Amino acid sequence: MKHLLAALFTAVLAVFAAQPVMAQESGLHVTPTVLMHSDMAALRGFIPSGWRSEGGLTWGDPCNAYGYNVNWTARSPDGRYGLGFFPSLGWGRGEFSNCRQTPFTSLEDLLTYEAQAIWPDARMIDFRRRPDIVGGQAVPAEFPGLGISAPGISMQSWLDAGEAMFAFTGSDGQDMRGAILGSALFSRSVLDPAASGLMIDPSLFPGLPMPAPPPAQTFLGGSSEWSFVVWAPAGHLDLAASEAIRKSFLPTGEWSDFILQHRAVIDGQNIQGAAERAEIRRRTNAEIAGIIMDGYNERMAIQDRMHRETMEAVRGVETYLDTSGRPVQLDYNYRNAWQLQDGSYFLTNDDNFNPNSVFNMDGRQLQAAP
Repeated sequence: MKHLLAALFTAVLAVFAAQPVMAQESGLHVTPTVLMHSDMAALRGFIPSGWRSEGGLTWGDPCNAYGYNVNWTARSPDGRYGLGFFPSLGWGRGEFSNCRQTPFTSLEDLLTYEAQAIWPDARMIDFRRRPDIVGGQAVPAEFPGLGISAPGISMQSWLDAGEAMFAFTGSDGQDMRGAILGSALFSRSVLDPAASGLMIDPSLFPGLPMPAPPPAQTFLGGSSEWSFVVWAPAGHLDLAASEAIRKSFLPTGEWSDFILQHRAVIDGQNIQGAAERAEIRRRTNAEIAGIIMDGYNERMAIQDRMHRETMEAVRGVETYLDTSGRPVQLDYNYRNAWQLQDGSYFLTNDDNFNPNSVFNMDGRQLQAAP
């Protein structure tokens, strides 16, 4: 599994060739960070050392079925490099909804909308699908159980996941590149009375012209998961480093327990149709903005070595023991992991790395957990 993922990762870099920016001395220097939900630690992960983190999880979003969302970024000191999570979106929720978002017909449309919300002049220059973030299933994946095909009416529902590269102009006029990774559930319904086969008896309206059937109507609906965004000057976007950052984010056990209970209450209050949509969302919810597995399940199974190694292979990480003896998961594409004296981490493929010569501080090379 790890060899297969490594091959996939190599293919990623071949598609989006770029020079490293977050890396230093053939490695990645990262510091732990926490995304808060009110006064609760919700997500833990890493950002490049020296970057500033802003935002977190928000509450009271009418366009999210469960009321919470995310609005978070981390930026370099000069602001030219950054990454973050783009909030989930909902569209096609009805005439009187507070979140009447412009409908999207495809994942490419969705990612383009998100890019231009961040970078107004963004233009897509490449796109590829990412089945790995939805459990490895081929995408787009249609849900036959949610489809309808009858005279005059049809409905399709499908899941899609992918990554797009954009070009845009920075605030200082510099040529920039940004990548957005995301997934969404789409639906398209068509109502065509003329194709229904129903006929009106002319004898019911003697002497009156027969009314023409109303035109066909198309209804689009759907919802997206959190998207992961990264940007840098052209030629300096390091997707290997950003992928390692994205995969580092996991929910805390406390927040997972809270959200599971919250969702159970909301689902219990919804009508059957909403409950079915919630079940679909639960089954198809996968790694997006950095979450690929349930933190609660991971916390309960952390002592199970076989489970841990399986999850490591899926997520592309290796579990190390830090200087205090606690487990920490770091990207496995770097052979060596160090914890520096200031508590930050440095990932490198340089077997001769010396923390004193690079950072002028002591450090300890970490060992993989048994």
